[in-house]
Amino acid sequence: MHTLKTFKSAGSAVAAALRGAWRESPPKLELPAEDLAAITPLLLRSGAGALGWWRCRHADVQTPTDVQQLRDTYLYYAIHAAEHERQVSEVFEVLRSGGVEPILLKGWAIGRLYPEAGLRPTGDIDLCVSPAQRATAQAVLDRSENRRYWIDLEHDEISRFGEQSFEELYSRSNLVRLNAIQVRVLSAEDHLRILCLHLLKHGAWRPLWLCDIAAALESRPPRFDWDCFLGGNARRAHWIICAVALAQQLLGAQLEDSPLKGSESRLPGWLLSSVLKQWSAPYPSNLPSFVGNIGKYLRKPTEIMSDICKRWPNPIQATIDANGRFDDASRLPFQLGNCAVRTAKVCRQLQQLLQR
Repeated sequence: MHTLKTFKSAGSAVAAALRGAWRESPPKLELPAEDLAAITPLLLRSGAGALGWWRCRHADVQTPTDVQQLRDTYLYYAIHAAEHERQVSEVFEVLRSGGVEPILLKGWAIGRLYPEAGLRPTGDIDLCVSPAQRATAQAVLDRSENRRYWIDLEHDEISRFGEQSFEELYSRSNLVRLNAIQVRVLSAEDHLRILCLHLLKHGAWRPLWLCDIAAALESRPPRFDWDCFLGGNARRAHWIICAVALAQQLLGAQLEDSPLKGSESRLPGWLLSSVLKQWSAPYPSNLPSFVGNIGKYLRKPTEIMSDICKRWPNPIQATIDANGRFDDASRLPFQLGNCAVRTAKVCRQLQQLLQR
């Protein structure tokens, strides 16, 4: 078993491994071979394995087995990226044939900003459609021939946290070429804001998402509208500034010509430590689902508390869910409140089952 020699935490080593990894020519990896071996499982589990290989491919690394794992992940992502691009093109054609004009976000929309397609894993296809076209879009996607596509039309970053209407997002969107068609993507300002909110909503547990933010920051157009990017809500604007500051502090994102330069110096200490803790131990894939375990709780009520502890909210998630401020105050009240809300929800579901 490999252990860290240079870094105090695995999260810090992960940050060092991914520093500048989204660039065409990233800085040379200055990471001891033993440290790289120790964090390779973390890079692989979090979807950042290919980016880890991009950093170390020219480094003098004496652990070929570990580097080979990262390289194999890159090749796997590259193969699946081609299939994903084909599916994105087909989905746009399918929806347009039904009179729906979607906007693509995350996924390929951010992956295209990386130097190679294999550097970022592909997943479902995230689309935003007009509320007036939502039912039509769903009907088209529900056709048997279209069920092979994994489509996500629900995005809290827009419906819950966004002050902009679909019409505003659409008016600023752009058409970019993908294979033989043009696909519609969000403006640089809107997309970067959504990437920041997505990172924070999920507790920043995945370093890949912070790399996405860094890539979007460094790919922004010369006339990037910072006021549009931050939006009109002061509290959420501060959340977004903190996400940008994390990209600068942990990954070395360049903000030399930005009004947000230096914002990393104002990061609350709990935020930075929470991110590094998440990166040291990414969420396991088998976290208990409260809703799916209602039957178990009926048989063994004490299991409720055990599962609640396993899903104890991290400070970032708890603050976002409570619409709290990213200040220096303790996060414990937010975490307790978040836990109480989830517990009450489970208790209501149990009560409904018992009353049947």
